[in-house]
Amino acid sequence: MREIPLSLPEIGMINSTRFIIGTGLGLLLAAKLDKEARKAVGWTLIAVGTLVSFPVAMTFIGKLRGGQSSPQPISDRHAA
Repeated sequence: MREIPLSLPEIGMINSTRFIIGTGLGLLLAAKLDKEARKAVGWTLIAVGTLVSFPVAMTFIGKLRGGQSSPQPISDRHAA
């Protein structure tokens, strides 16, 4: 298995986009709001989550291909 080093902000962005898309899908499937409001909010969240995930995916693909250097460990960045 190939390991790809990801920084904490990159992991956060991946999780955030998955959360946004999941919330949008949940609203589309739930019956808590009226139909029109649920559809509007659900599709908006899915669209935003999908658009935000493109730069994250490009970074990840770049790391898969070895196009970017690996991030420094946190301990090295905060050393005085």
